[in-house]
Amino acid sequence: YLPENNKHVFDNSTKLPKKLQEIFCDSIKQKECISRIKMLKDVNFIKLRELIEIGKNSNNNLESKPVDIERDVSYSYTSGTTGDPKCIVYKEKSANALIELHKGINTKDYVGERVFAVIPLTHATGERFCGYLQLARGKTIVPIPIYNKDSFGEDLKNSKCNWITAAPSFYLAGVAQGLIGKNAFENITRPSSGGEPVTKSNVKLIDDWLKMNGCKVRFSIGGGAAEDGSSTICSYFMDEKTKTNETGHPVEPGIRAKIVDENGKVLPKGVRGYLHVSSPASADRYLNNLEATQKRWYYDKDGVRWGITGDIAVQNNDGSYNILGRASDVAYDKNGKKIFLFDIEYSLDANDPIIEWEISAHKTNRNDAIVGQVVLKPEYAYNKADIIEKMCNKYNLDAIKIYEKFESSEVTGKRDFKKLKSDKDDYYAPYDEDNLLKISYFDGKAPMCEIVPKYLINEKVKRLQKNWIKFIQFFLIEKLSFFWYYYNGDSNAFKYRDMYI
Repeated sequence: YLPENNKHVFDNSTKLPKKLQEIFCDSIKQKECISRIKMLKDVNFIKLRELIEIGKNSNNNLESKPVDIERDVSYSYTSGTTGDPKCIVYKEKSANALIELHKGINTKDYVGERVFAVIPLTHATGERFCGYLQLARGKTIVPIPIYNKDSFGEDLKNSKCNWITAAPSFYLAGVAQGLIGKNAFENITRPSSGGEPVTKSNVKLIDDWLKMNGCKVRFSIGGGAAEDGSSTICSYFMDEKTKTNETGHPVEPGIRAKIVDENGKVLPKGVRGYLHVSSPASADRYLNNLEATQKRWYYDKDGVRWGITGDIAVQNNDGSYNILGRASDVAYDKNGKKIFLFDIEYSLDANDPIIEWEISAHKTNRNDAIVGQVVLKPEYAYNKADIIEKMCNKYNLDAIKIYEKFESSEVTGKRDFKKLKSDKDDYYAPYDEDNLLKISYFDGKAPMCEIVPKYLINEKVKRLQKNWIKFIQFFLIEKLSFFWYYYNGDSNAFKYRDMYI
């Protein structure tokens, strides 16, 4: 299950712990291990809550010393959606609090469910939300090669897992793949995601894709900061009517949240502001980074420790919260008015030709240029010029750049936000009836522009399409003719093949 470039780590067994060396070097012991694992299939496991009650009522002395709840218990990494991943340090008391916070909450989980573990356990979300919580609920972790978006749908089908948390971009890669099988996802009881912005149109596309492949439940969106408990605010089941992330659930017991303005004043329900969170499951600090730690957490006058999530959010009338986006994702128009880029992202129409997009801002000598970085739905890939013009006008964008697919961050496996923000070349904007404007942006300087005929942009795609058709025709003729002559015993089969080549 390791990535290809790491599979060599087991070639030299002398570097493995002694017990593992015995297994790797002894085929008899390997068979013993497999036979023992097979014995587990008929075992009725004790439920966690039953085990806790037994422990509470037991007078037996602990064989080991009592656990030090103040010790560092894990070092894991944030998602890095800000482009600056950090190592988070959790103490033992935080890990225990995370489990306790979920007691009594009906998350519709069941003992024995299989968890599709696509997020590495070295990451905060992977370790705590996809690891600790699922094991505490009696589930089985199924490790999957990380970050393999291209085979995500097939891997999910073959794993026969029930429960999956992955970045939305994994699901969108599946959307592009289309139908895998009418009953491919019939085992899935919780298809959930978090960590990346999800537009309304994305939610609909993912929902439709899951349903097309036999999933009987709806896409579920999680939201919250890893540093403050991994599941600070989680919309376990979205509103059935809207099927978007507009409706959440109240924060979990033991977790407190508030929406404040730039001066720290608490705002009323329905008013967007900065999200601050307090939780006993929060992290202790960033590893060897005192400055980042001090910026992230503070104590109020009552001694309550709050975490500054960096998110813009709003509290709904029912007490739930909706995380809208990063506070840093802003641009300013020529009048100095602040524009939140996530407002544009969320407004994407499900019927638009775009399957995935990012809205970025490039600073020029006049004002911020708001641009769209988009991945098109496969069926719209051959009409780029018209799409650029239509989307720029519809969403008031200065320019658009079309990608075949977004690159993934090597650290997080999510969309590489840092690379997208720094990509400033080869954007296109409407110019006139027959031409587009090709634009490159430079920080604080005037953009460099070039007039490009529309037909050239579409012609490149058409030429590529024609070349593929020619290649397929050639391949079929060359292969089929060779096998035809060879099958009929013609000694000149190779000569005919070479002639076609």
